[in-house]
Amino acid sequence: MERDDRGRVRVEVLIVGARDGAVWYRPVAGELPAGVHPDAAATGLAAAPLSARAVVVPAGQGGVQCDGPQPVWAPPPLTILHSTSWRYTDGVVVLTYVAVLDGEPAPGAVRLGPHGIARSADPTAPSPAQVCLDAVATHAARHLAWLRVGDEAVATALAGHPALWRALDGYEPALAGGLGVTEPVPVR
Repeated sequence: MERDDRGRVRVEVLIVGARDGAVWYRPVAGELPAGVHPDAAATGLAAAPLSARAVVVPAGQGGVQCDGPQPVWAPPPLTILHSTSWRYTDGVVVLTYVAVLDGEPAPGAVRLGPHGIARSADPTAPSPAQVCLDAVATHAARHLAWLRVGDEAVATALAGHPALWRALDGYEPALAGGLGVTEPVPVR
């Protein structure tokens, strides 16, 4: 019997920060639980420590139990959470969010190098054959750069993180792959 993957959804959060003039990101992801809104799942993923694991809280204890380096550990506050894209890969719909916590690279983050946007060469098949995580992160950085000029609430939140604000200067503001283009593409 083959497994039926229809309806599977994965939530992916790229936690971004800046150091040395560059954008850094750390991906975290998990399956979307039944009945949970993707935004709520993304918020939980962004707040999870690097060593996240299930924590059992005894019945009736109430409150929140944190799993982290110290008993009173808590993640940096969530400054921005924004849905940036989706893709279908390996039988799963992946919803991608970008998150800014304190503007610093999260533990385990990797530097985002120069990378183009993934595109399909076939006008009748909009999904590229392969989409690497750096392309997804580049898209998220471009989207944040666009939100700096198009969304007052996000711009205000980003202004509180000047290093990240400056690092986003290196990305063309855009909603999606080619939407930042202002001139029509010449047709041959």
